[in-house]
Amino acid sequence: MTNLKLAILIIAILGNGALFGFYFTMSVSIMPGLDLTEPYVAIAANQDIGRATQQSLWFVALLGAPLATLIAVVLYWKSTKVRNWLLLSFAGWLAMMLVTVTVNVPLNQILDGLTITADQPDLEDLWASYIVDWQKWNLMRVAASGFSLFAASVAMRHVPTAV
Repeated sequence: MTNLKLAILIIAILGNGALFGFYFTMSVSIMPGLDLTEPYVAIAANQDIGRATQQSLWFVALLGAPLATLIAVVLYWKSTKVRNWLLLSFAGWLAMMLVTVTVNVPLNQILDGLTITADQPDLEDLWASYIVDWQKWNLMRVAASGFSLFAASVAMRHVPTAV
């Protein structure tokens, strides 16, 4: 049972790490890289990135991390420090999910619903307003998922060792 408990905790840490890495990478390289291109290219590429993400294994991390975290909470229920750090990790995931569902996904859906042409005159303003809002809120997801990763990692530090 000890090996199973530890394996579940490691899965929770890896899932939270994957989410943190995804949001961090979006903030520090992908979105800034798109911002360096022409607005038409940035919008079209961003639409494609969104579609690719929806069809990827990203959802395994998005839904697997909190599931593993909650299972670990149950498995480590009697270990107060581990349980409490895992509950904090789950709270961080909830905060990340709240921002994702209420802000970033709706912004993506607006952008994804557009039919654009390369010679469209308002694309620069459209992209500029989108990326500022998207990046601002994505930084919240970076912070929340980073906190989830941190809290799950601290939980592991408090796992009782067998003697």
